[in-house]
Amino acid sequence: MKIVFMGTPGIAVPALETLIASDHEVIAVITQPDQKSGRGMSLNISPVKETALKYNIPVYQPEKIGDELFLDFLESLGADIYAVAAYAQKIPDRLLHMARFGCINLHPSLLPKYRGSGPLRGPILNGDKVSGVTIMQLVSDWDAGDILLQESFVLDPEETSETLEERSAVLGAKMMLEVINGLEQGIIVPVPQDHSQATYLKQITKEAGHINFHDSAVQIERQVRACIPWPSAYTKLGGKTFKIWKVQALAELPEGNNVPEAATPGSVAYADKKQFLICTGEGYLKPLVVQMEGKKKMSVEEFLRGKKITQGEQFGQE
Repeated sequence: MKIVFMGTPGIAVPALETLIASDHEVIAVITQPDQKSGRGMSLNISPVKETALKYNIPVYQPEKIGDELFLDFLESLGADIYAVAAYAQKIPDRLLHMARFGCINLHPSLLPKYRGSGPLRGPILNGDKVSGVTIMQLVSDWDAGDILLQESFVLDPEETSETLEERSAVLGAKMMLEVINGLEQGIIVPVPQDHSQATYLKQITKEAGHINFHDSAVQIERQVRACIPWPSAYTKLGGKTFKIWKVQALAELPEGNNVPEAATPGSVAYADKKQFLICTGEGYLKPLVVQMEGKKKMSVEEFLRGKKITQGEQFGQE
């Protein structure tokens, strides 16, 4: 089949590479325009564009995918199917029906759970035991199309958004090819979603990383993992940004230690030369990997060799 691939970030790259290596033909790649960043405002190309150029596949980067002249051009390509993975623009109705097999989409969640643009955080924040990938038929409503294939896997207790994305990308690539082969052979049976069970997650913002120590230790530990690699979980210590990259949630203090009477969420309940524990709304946090503003990421033992933390010291204050 002739495939037009649409995607932008790294999660889409394994799917593109898998389709390129298949018996099908990727005739074009559509990705977001290059973005300026850094002090010199240099142009950065997307991982999908970089991959397409490596294989000499034509790349197109419209500012708006719904531009009628561009849609005219796409129609002239005569694609059999559009394969979409994290393209980052809503697909117009005209394009949805342009190809013989329409548009299929890789979504890294078990739909109808976690529709929207931030599905990777949901399973971690909610303490789910399993997650998965869905290949669905794209329709006008956001993430509401029929399920063409869905597979699940068990989450690691230390799963982060970063590791979950990597796992979803690899699995999703295999599934996307399986669906395209199945559609060509006429053996895929679409399954309507149960819309009454739908949940939604918006795109993550930097504020999502701000730690509220009134939350429980369990919830904050999940937040830390959900915010890796970005925006990372952070608070304040001595007026400077303090990031926590890995943390353990404890129900109680080590035996023989008592919480100070004036302890409040965010205050240090226990500290020695190798560790410190922070009070939360319920339970205690034991930071394991941290990063002080202007410093590199390091183990808490390494951090404590250069910075003394004392019982009662308060995190979260400007």
